[in-house]
Amino acid sequence: MDPFRRRLNSRKAIFPQVLPYFILIFIILVLAIIKDGLHNEKFNSHLSKLENQSSSGSSHLTKAVHYYNTVFQRLMDEGFLLPSSKALCIESISGHDVMALRNIGVIDAFGISEAALRASEHGLNHDPFHNNTFDFEFFGHSSWFDWSVHPSETIAQICRTLKAGGYLVVHIAVNDEYTYNSFINLFTCFTLKASRDIKFKEFALPSLHEFVLKKANKHSSPSQLESSDKCKVPKYKRDLINDLEPLVMEEPQDSWSWDGLGKNADGIQYLSSMVDLRYKERHIYVDLGARNYDSSIGSWFEKQYPKQNKTFEVYAFEADKSFYGEYEGKKGVKLMPYAAWVRNETLSFEIDREPDNVGLQWAEMGRIQPKQLSTEDRENIDKVYRVEALDLADWLIRTFSKRDFVVMKMDIEGSEFDLMNRLVESGAFCLIDELFLECHYDRWIKCCSGEKTNRHKRSYAQCMNLYAKLRKDGCFVHQWW
Repeated sequence: MDPFRRRLNSRKAIFPQVLPYFILIFIILVLAIIKDGLHNEKFNSHLSKLENQSSSGSSHLTKAVHYYNTVFQRLMDEGFLLPSSKALCIESISGHDVMALRNIGVIDAFGISEAALRASEHGLNHDPFHNNTFDFEFFGHSSWFDWSVHPSETIAQICRTLKAGGYLVVHIAVNDEYTYNSFINLFTCFTLKASRDIKFKEFALPSLHEFVLKKANKHSSPSQLESSDKCKVPKYKRDLINDLEPLVMEEPQDSWSWDGLGKNADGIQYLSSMVDLRYKERHIYVDLGARNYDSSIGSWFEKQYPKQNKTFEVYAFEADKSFYGEYEGKKGVKLMPYAAWVRNETLSFEIDREPDNVGLQWAEMGRIQPKQLSTEDRENIDKVYRVEALDLADWLIRTFSKRDFVVMKMDIEGSEFDLMNRLVESGAFCLIDELFLECHYDRWIKCCSGEKTNRHKRSYAQCMNLYAKLRKDGCFVHQWW
C-alpha cells in the first residue's frame, strides 16, 4: 500500500475514536447556553413580577427600589450614568437595582451573577459579553465583594467588559483607612473619580461607602514594585504601629528558654487582628530559616496566627537539606531551598553544636559566611557546606505586590542586619505587612552564670536599636526569640 493510502486509512481509523469527544463538547456548550438562557428568562420573569408587585404597592419592594432610584439618580445628575448607558448590575440577586435603573430611564440594563460574568469570557454565556461591552457596571452593598476569595479575578473581567471611559460603582462597608486603601489598590485599570459615605436619612442601612471608578483608556498593570523605587510607608500604616506591644528593652537573663514569641506571646498585637484582610489579593506567609515544618509553620503560624478564615500561601526558606523531607506532601507550602541573602550567590554555611550540647549526635544550622572562612573559624565548627543564596529583595519584588498581605518570620542566624538594610534600600521593605524578627546577639549561657555564648558579634542593645529603627521607619515588627 502506498504511503498516501496508509495515512488516509489511519485517519479514518482515528475519526470514530475522537467523534464521541467532539459530541460531548458540543453537548456541554449547548447545555451551557440553554442554562444561561433559562437564567436570563428567569431573571426577566423575576423583574416582571417585581414590577407587578411594585405597582400593587408592596412597601418592602417600593422602599428597596426607591433606595436604588435615589442612588442612580444622583449618579445620573453627576454625569456618571446616562439614559443611553448600557448597564450591568453584578450579583443582582433581588433585581431591585436593575428595576431602579429602568425606572429612571436606563432601559438597556440587566443583572448577572459573578459566575456568569466569568463564563462570558470563554464564550459559554448566552449574552455576548465581549470586550468593551458596557458603559456602566454596579455592585450593590450585598455584593460578591464581601465574600470573594480572589476579588482581583472578577475585577479583571469588569475591566475587560467595561468600555474605556466607562464607570464602575461599588458599595461596600469600609471602617478604616487600611481597608479603604486595600480596596482601591485592587483596581489597576481604573482611576478613582468619587468616594463618599452613603447617607440617606430615609433609609435605615448599615454604614456604606460608595466608590465611583472610571476605566482608564490604557490599562497598565503595576503588579510589582520596581526595584528602583524607594518605598514610603503611608501614615495610616504608621499609625497602627502605635498599637504594637512594647519591646522587651532589658535583656532576659534566661533568654535561652525563650522561644518563638517568648514569654510575651499573650500580649502580641497582631496586625491581622486590627485590620480587614478581605480586600487583599493574596495572603502570604514567608518563613526565613524555616527548619522543620513544626518549628514555626505548623506549631505557630497554622495554629495561632489570626487569619480571618483566609487561605495563606506559605513559602519556607531553608538551606539545610536535612529538613527538606519535612515538606514533602505539605499542601499549600512551597519549599525554597535557599539561604535568604542580599544577592544571588553561593555561600559557606556552617553547622555547629551549641556549647551546652558538645558531644551530642545532633547539630543545627549556624551563621551564613559571605566570605572565605578563616582557620580559626574552621576550628570552631564541625562542617562547612556550600549553599545557594537568593536575593530576597529581588524575589519579593518579582513575586508580590502592594495588593498582597505578606507576613514574614525572619530567623537567619545573624544575617538580619545586612538583609534588612538591603530590603529598605531596594524598596522591598514596603511589601512586608508584618514581620516577626529574631535579632541574634551574644546570649547568656544556660550552664554558666555570667558568661556569654560568644557566637554572635552583636549586643542586645544593638538589637533594640534595630527594632526601634524599623518601627520608626514604618515596619510592623515583633520580637522573635
